[in-house]
Amino acid sequence: MDQTAQRTLVRAETFVQEAIDVFSALPHFRVPVCDNALQERFRGMMLRHSVLHDVGLIYNGEYMYCSSIKESTSFQPTSSQVTGAVDHLSYRAVRDSLTGKEGLLVQWHITEFVSIGGFILVENFVPQGMQTDYVDFYRISMKLKNNEIITESTPVSRLRQRAPFYSFEPDPNWVKDLITHEVNSSRYPLTVSVALPFSAVWDSFGGVMRVVDGLGILTGALIMFFFVRMGLRKPDPYVSLEQAIKRKEFVPYYQPILDIQSGRLAGCEVLVRWRKPDGTILSPGHFIDVAEASGLALPMTALLMEQVAEDLSESYAKHPNLKVAINLFNKHFEDLAIVREVEQVFGNSGVRFEQLVLEVTERLPLENLDRARAIIARLQELGIRVALDDAGTGHGGFAYLQKLGMDIIKIDKLFVDTITAETETVPIIDSLSQMAKGMDMVVVAEGVETDEQLDYLRRSGIDEAQGFLFSPALPASAYLQLVGALGGKNQKKKQISAAVKGNAKTVS
Repeated sequence: MDQTAQRTLVRAETFVQEAIDVFSALPHFRVPVCDNALQERFRGMMLRHSVLHDVGLIYNGEYMYCSSIKESTSFQPTSSQVTGAVDHLSYRAVRDSLTGKEGLLVQWHITEFVSIGGFILVENFVPQGMQTDYVDFYRISMKLKNNEIITESTPVSRLRQRAPFYSFEPDPNWVKDLITHEVNSSRYPLTVSVALPFSAVWDSFGGVMRVVDGLGILTGALIMFFFVRMGLRKPDPYVSLEQAIKRKEFVPYYQPILDIQSGRLAGCEVLVRWRKPDGTILSPGHFIDVAEASGLALPMTALLMEQVAEDLSESYAKHPNLKVAINLFNKHFEDLAIVREVEQVFGNSGVRFEQLVLEVTERLPLENLDRARAIIARLQELGIRVALDDAGTGHGGFAYLQKLGMDIIKIDKLFVDTITAETETVPIIDSLSQMAKGMDMVVVAEGVETDEQLDYLRRSGIDEAQGFLFSPALPASAYLQLVGALGGKNQKKKQISAAVKGNAKTVS
């Protein structure tokens, strides 16, 4: 049951995401003018994305105009309108008044009354059949989060579809004592429910139980062995991470960033640490890959942002020149939820939007650059700066810089490590520095550990740097002490070791 439900849900999520991808490539920041050019654009989108039966402008949630296939149509709602994690996206089961076709209307709201809408037919959501003995009895429902049904496949509906003119009496056992299993989407307000009659499940076990009837001792031994093995199994890493997030065991550490041209403290980068109940501190290398693969990196980032706002509000309100950089993941750029999240966390804190830097890593590719650009633009409208992390090491490369409108480039430690006392030139560093200056971008070098590296970076015109030469990542209390010592605008060429434990290295 679980596999069937999961498979059906993934299929539905894929179709909804495809519709949202189309919206993100269309003019969704203002109400577009309905003309031939817009209709042609809608038509091209529909032809390239076969999941969309129609796409166009929606008025008041029910009337489509300027659509891709007809002048206008109206939709009869068959469910209430619901929103998910993102306020500007809504979902409603509807029936096309012109054709009688039923489906899901996904809307990207531009104003209170006007939105871009995509109509996905229920045929696309037809649940995948169960490949088991239960194939004659199962029912699968695709529902919205308010429990209203978008589409449903039952023994009755399948029989009527195959023989629409045949008269039959439904078996009452098909709806009696149902065993139900549900899975909920973490991305959209969708639920898949799979149900089977208890009698069908019991009958399928009948043969097995008759075979096992004479093997009671062996069965008991196997059951005991199973539970012993379960007790010896290592905990599921996904479950461990999820529990740690709920217990708020992930905490921010702050690595100082220095303006290496002036000697001033520029701010910090937030690095996550797992502080276990026994006091053990784990670095990201122990858990970050699992967090990304499982999607738990998103709630982990939300937890960190809340803690950052709490840690830095008072200090950063006094030092508006300081910044704080927070790493985001590729899944943050699938919808505008991150914009709302940042607004909620930092909107009423002492950390102003202008002090925030959100870092986009190249380690994993962004699935849709147009959608990512729209999200980045929204963040920048708030005054937030966006940085390309690990520049030159991943998938995006210069395409990210050209298409995403970055404000800051961060040079990976991989390139900084090549600098020695004999180094005359590092092409990638020199090229990034020159390009950034031409694009009016700030360049930050990561992983600086020697005086030779610092000297070369200064000569190359690099603006800022971070690394063990200055300070490791610090817990909040130590970083706040550093801010107190070096946070002033006019404090230059200070010794970092005066505020943190470490080498007595100078910024000058």
